[in-house]
Amino acid sequence: MDLKTEILELSRQAQIGPLSPWLEATLDARIADGTFVSTQQLQQDKDAIVAQLADYRQSNGVAAAVIGMSGGVDSALTAALFKAAGWAVHGYTLPIEQNPRETELGENACHALGISHSNIDLTPQYQCMLDGLAQLEPGRGDKDDHGHRLRRGNIRARLRMATLYDQAHRHSGVVASTDNFSELGAGFWTLHGDVGDVAPIQSFLKSWEVPCLARASGVPEDIWRATPTDGLGISAGDEAQIGTSYLGWDLMVLALMDAVQAPGATRETLPDILNFGDDVEAKRIFDLTYARLSRTGFKRNNPHNLPHPRENRYDRLATFDAFSAT
Repeated sequence: MDLKTEILELSRQAQIGPLSPWLEATLDARIADGTFVSTQQLQQDKDAIVAQLADYRQSNGVAAAVIGMSGGVDSALTAALFKAAGWAVHGYTLPIEQNPRETELGENACHALGISHSNIDLTPQYQCMLDGLAQLEPGRGDKDDHGHRLRRGNIRARLRMATLYDQAHRHSGVVASTDNFSELGAGFWTLHGDVGDVAPIQSFLKSWEVPCLARASGVPEDIWRATPTDGLGISAGDEAQIGTSYLGWDLMVLALMDAVQAPGATRETLPDILNFGDDVEAKRIFDLTYARLSRTGFKRNNPHNLPHPRENRYDRLATFDAFSAT
């Protein structure tokens, strides 16, 4: 199987449908320039991440990693990488009004990877939280529009993270972040909700790199082939939220990161720089990608630290941190 065919297969694009002409040409170009790398190169990338995790463990004197096992590929891959780096990995399934199949997949991943598993149903705590908030906003629990589903999803994520940090303290360890680069751009994470201490896969693309690495790391096939879902009850799935496949999203994000560096680039000139021609679908994905990236930037810059009026104290503190780490 050639690389392009494998990318289309593992990203599920082959099942979703063909790429538009511009996106397909862009994929070909990204394969040619090495952005979408071979499985062999990804194995080297995996080895580098595992080495970095091992170095972090030794340098910081920690040995345990706590991970929320959602039943998805990201948490399973993250757990596999920590285990390969010699960490004691503790996996937790934390259902909140959850599809039982997702919890089952999370438990199965723990067993397949040889890590410990604990299950804590947080539904009672979630309902208690909603009941308490209803005192501030009567009738809130009856609303089911996207905004209210998003708010309830954020509560779920923060309850889970509170649990994970409590368990990390118990094990004298860290909480693993399971977000990937595609989710980082799309904003598919909750501030103070599902971002932990160490993020081994945050630079990897969800469409190709994550499932390929998961397959190579012993993650069960029914997990790395599964349709991505948020597990928060917000929508029918990640791709339904962003309005395109993850492969389409990744290709457009990579294109935008290049295009904005063109001399004199503006929002209005980007379509001409990218040269969509008469590809209406590519233009549609451009519009939604640009809009989502623009409105989620605040999450990637949080907290926003205001500079001190007289001196740059942050850089000086960072200098000390670098000094003390040697």
